[in-house]
Amino acid sequence: MDKITHKVRCEQWTKIIKECLASGMNKTAWCREHGISDKSFFYWQRRLREEAYISTIESSSPPAVKSVSLPAETPVDFVELRLPEQSTVSSATFRPDVVIRKDSFSLEISNTASAELLSRIGGLLHAE
Repeated sequence: MDKITHKVRCEQWTKIIKECLASGMNKTAWCREHGISDKSFFYWQRRLREEAYISTIESSSPPAVKSVSLPAETPVDFVELRLPEQSTVSSATFRPDVVIRKDSFSLEISNTASAELLSRIGGLLHAE
C-alpha cells in the first residue's frame, strides 16, 4: 500500500474509531449497528495504536549524529559542554564481619553471605 493510500485509510479509521468511542457503546455492538466488520475495526485500532507508539518513540529519541568532513583549512571552534551536576552518593565502605587469613591469602566476608557461599568457601579452604 502506498503512503497516500495508507494515510487516507488511517484518517478514515481514526474517524470511525473516535465515533465508536464517543458513542459509549460496546465496540462490537457499535460495529454491527454501523455495518462495520469488527475484525477490521480491531485490526485498525491495533495498527493505529502501534503507529502512534512508534511515532512517539521516534520523536522522543535524540537525533542521529551525522559525520561531516571539513576541508583542512576550515577553522574549528570548540565549546565546553557541562554535564548537569549529580549528587554524590556517599557509599559506605565495606567492613567485613569475618576475615580469614591463611598464609598470604586473605578472605573478607560480610554477614550477608549466603550459607551456600560459605559452604563452598569452606570446601575450597579444606581442599588442599
